[in-house]
Parts: sequence; structure tokens; C-alpha cells
Amino acid sequence: MTSFKYLIVLFSAFITLGCASMGSAPMGNDSTVTEANSKQISGDIPLPVGAVIKQQDTLVMGSGSAWTGRLSVAISGEPQAVFAYFRDTLPASGWALTSSSFSKTSLLSFTKGERAATVQVQSTSFGGNDVLITVAPAIRPAAGRP
Repeated sequence: MTSFKYLIVLFSAFITLGCASMGSAPMGNDSTVTEANSKQISGDIPLPVGAVIKQQDTLVMGSGSAWTGRLSVAISGEPQAVFAYFRDTLPASGWALTSSSFSKTSLLSFTKGERAATVQVQSTSFGGNDVLITVAPAIRPAAGRP
């Protein structure tokens, strides 16, 4: 019976070591956006140089201009400047601004083709901003419905 316990402990150790070595990048490492990797990271959503993608809060499915999900980004600067950046640069990338509201937690809504995006900007205590960018398929009302 004791050899069976040792075998289970040994098997558990191998499984733990195997899982720890999976993947090429450790989870939870944030990445800084540079001019060279901005398109690669966010596709058709422009990000300011120096923005930090918070990987532990990000879930992206797909790539390029067809991704959906949530991108969590830390951006330094004044909240008004961050709000203006997204308000002004997304339309230049083909996104149509559908609504916006600037406040303590600001929200911008965009559409592009069959996709909808929301950008939420919230200032932090230390002069930065937490930005959540959510992209999903746009819901269109069915034809003929009031």
C-alpha cells in the first residue's frame, strides 16, 4: 500500500512539472504596446504607444480585424486625452462612433460592419487609466419588426 502512495505522489509531481512547463510565455505578464506591434495586438483598434495590455484581464478570440473579446489596457495620461484618443482615432480606422459619454467612467460605442465595440475609460488613483475595449458581433434588428 505504501508503494502505491509513493507512485501517486511521483505521478502528481510529473503532472505538476509538465503543466508548469507548458506554453512559451508565462501567464500574467503584461505587454507594452509599441508602434511595431500595435496592429498585431489589437487588429483594427488603434492603441496608443506605451499602453500596457493587462493579460490577466484580457480575453481575445481571433486575430486581425476579426477578433472578438475583451482587451484590458492601462494607459497613462489625463482621462480627457485618453477619451479623445479613442474618439478621434477609431473613426480613422473605419469605426463609426454611435454614442459617447464622458464622466468618471467614460464610455464610447462604435460599429464597423458586422461588429460593435465599446471603450470604457476609468481613471485610476495614480494618474493612469484603465481601459476596457470590448468587441463583439453587432446585433441588428430583424427586418419588419417594429
